Amino acid sequence: MSCHSIVRIGHLNSKEDGCYTTQLRSSLLNYFATSSSSNEGGDTKNDMHRLAISNRYFDASVVFAGLNESTDGIISPAESTVEDGVILVFDSSPAAAQDMCFDSLNKVHDDAEKSTDLGDLLRLCVGVSFGPSPLADGTKASEEEFSRRVLWCLDRGYEYVEADMSPIGIESGHNDRDKEGFARIIEAVSSCMWSSRVMKKRAVVSTTSATAVNNDTEKNNANTDDATKSDPNSDAEREKAAVANLMEGVDKDIDSKNATDEIRQQEMAFHELERVIADARNIRESSQNESMSDEERRKRAGDTALRMMELFDKLGLGDDEEDSDETEASSLPDGVE
Repeated sequence: MSCHSIVRIGHLNSKEDGCYTTQLRSSLLNYFATSSSSNEGGDTKNDMHRLAISNRYFDASVVFAGLNESTDGIISPAESTVEDGVILVFDSSPAAAQDMCFDSLNKVHDDAEKSTDLGDLLRLCVGVSFGPSPLADGTKASEEEFSRRVLWCLDRGYEYVEADMSPIGIESGHNDRDKEGFARIIEAVSSCMWSSRVMKKRAVVSTTSATAVNNDTEKNNANTDDATKSDPNSDAEREKAAVANLMEGVDKDIDSKNATDEIRQQEMAFHELERVIADARNIRESSQNESMSDEERRKRAGDTALRMMELFDKLGLGDDEEDSDETEASSLPDGVE
């Protein structure tokens, strides 16, 4: 048994549909009919109420009905339906009639919710114009009105869309990343995960073949490696064993010698550091006792600082110039410049 997703559309009942609702529904059906025709060679199930949505992930059947319209004459008793969404349409022009303007949507929305269990997979509130939106003039009043409409829609779970239903407006924006207007409505209808969707099977043949080839290659490589390792008499294995035996003693001697030399150098550096600190202490004491001229004190302090920086480099404590400068300033005793 087939299933259909019901989308309630309109501002008025279907029997007295306004031109904006009629044109929006017709434009949607025509767009998907053209898309289905180009993709399926002219075989389409779309009619004045029903459209077939097909993308790379699923197929779905969506039926547009009036807000309070019965679907008995649209769908046969043998078919099941699910209320999946609602599209409210109004005239966005400043001269809109009272029963077609935005403020009339309060009663329309409340009456529709009372009479029909409206779906919530897709909820759009569409302000229709035939040209640029009247709220696009950049005035403060237009910005405030736009904000008011958006907040009303957010409170009731709708997405607000301003749609230019002129021929140019219908054709534009479909290739944009962030779609607006009629292109946004098409995107929302196309991407909605309808309750009537039938998921398509993924093509796994190529993936399976590639996986099998990779597995065979890995097995062959593993078998080759195992065969080489299991044959200790092969030339490659004998050569590796000989090189390992020759280098084993050499590596140990080199590592031991390097470690001994490094320890000796560090010990010498620490002894030298102690002498430098002692010299710096003497310079400070001579400065306090005024037993040394300023010129001689500056010269000896500079020499001591250079020696200290060199020792820090040997000990791995001087990573950059800024660290060396800070070390020099903080390590010298008080009174040494």
